[in-house]
Amino acid sequence: MLYIETDNRDAAFHFSVEEHIMRSFTSDEPVVMIWRTRPCVMLDNYQIPDAEIDMMYAKEAGIQVVRRSSGGGAIFTDSGTLLFTMILPPADVRYLQQIAKEMIAGLVVGALNHMGIPAKAEGRNDILIEGKKVSGMAQYVRHGRICTHGSLLYSADLETLARVLRADSDKIRSKAVSSVRSRVTNLMEYTGAAYSILEFKELLKRNLFADQQVRNYELSHTELAQVDQIYHDQYGNPSWTIGRTPRFSFRNSKRFAGGKVEVFLDVRKGEVASCSICGDFLGTVPIRHLEEHLERRAFLYQSFDSALSEISLAPFLGDITKDQLLSCLFE
Repeated sequence: MLYIETDNRDAAFHFSVEEHIMRSFTSDEPVVMIWRTRPCVMLDNYQIPDAEIDMMYAKEAGIQVVRRSSGGGAIFTDSGTLLFTMILPPADVRYLQQIAKEMIAGLVVGALNHMGIPAKAEGRNDILIEGKKVSGMAQYVRHGRICTHGSLLYSADLETLARVLRADSDKIRSKAVSSVRSRVTNLMEYTGAAYSILEFKELLKRNLFADQQVRNYELSHTELAQVDQIYHDQYGNPSWTIGRTPRFSFRNSKRFAGGKVEVFLDVRKGEVASCSICGDFLGTVPIRHLEEHLERRAFLYQSFDSALSEISLAPFLGDITKDQLLSCLFE
């Protein structure tokens, strides 16, 4: 296992490093990173910024807004948050997706439990303590590799988290709580000692890697140049992060156990001219391929039912089923 660590606090930089490893890395060893950010909101690959974030407040507070390539919903991170990434080498992706998520969740939960913290994995992608969220995870697949990444709230500013993220009323009702703030907590409340974030990070590393053969890896100048190109083309590019609000003449959204789905269609003369599918579902491949599959078709139930029967939806929408997507379109 290779371990990469940098002092860079730019979330877009770390997503660019992930992308570089997914595209170009030659080693067959798993790669792990543990990193931090300045105050930041991370949109998932499918979300619309204004629907998920108080953009005016984010600007006033100097909070960075970035977009990652995985699903799973928007999160807030800051200097009191640890982020972790594990990238597995090329393999049978469909077989390894669930295994990868369970493996890294097991490693993180096991490390926290060994530190005396009563954490456990629950739901689609969360790690909870006493019913409150301390971590969320997501995945994406590119070039045969699987990236699983997530966050750990240690001493995060939870008031800012609640202020900048727009509450999803459907999600709140389904969890029987009254606010974003009431659903999260910090790990420092359960450590039994007043560790700094850096002390906690080192303790976490020791427990995570206790049974692993780990080697430090430093990115070369050539690799950093490739990372920089990805940064400017994608993760650090405002058009990637913000400029993706779809045109539409039809819009509907529903929440299911597998996540929220929001569909935007531009329908002209009964035919779908453009399609955009957003939400916090846990897809692992680019949603654009599914959207293109639905474009230039008659906006009729039978036409869409037939089109969706031709492909596997799980890589695009995670646990969202064909019938659920159709209900978002036609009910």
